[in-house]
Amino acid sequence: MSAIKIRKIGNSLGVILPKEIQESLQVKEGDLLEFTNVDNKKVLLESYLPHNSKWKFNGKASLDKEWSDADLEDENDYAPVW
Repeated sequence: MSAIKIRKIGNSLGVILPKEIQESLQVKEGDLLEFTNVDNKKVLLESYLPHNSKWKFNGKASLDKEWSDADLEDENDYAPVW
């Protein structure tokens, strides 16, 4: 674990994210981060995606993986020859 110094930015306080954290979160200048207060002294940072974007992306990604290599043919599924 490493320490990050809190800096005054105007009337606010801020931190500078080290490169390794930027890469881990896949963020760049101007991107938004979502933070959640986990408990009294912990904060969770995540790359920000609007609620509906997360749902669409995660849902579609999992369906694509699940079905992309599925063998959907069955030898008994063919129509009978008359």
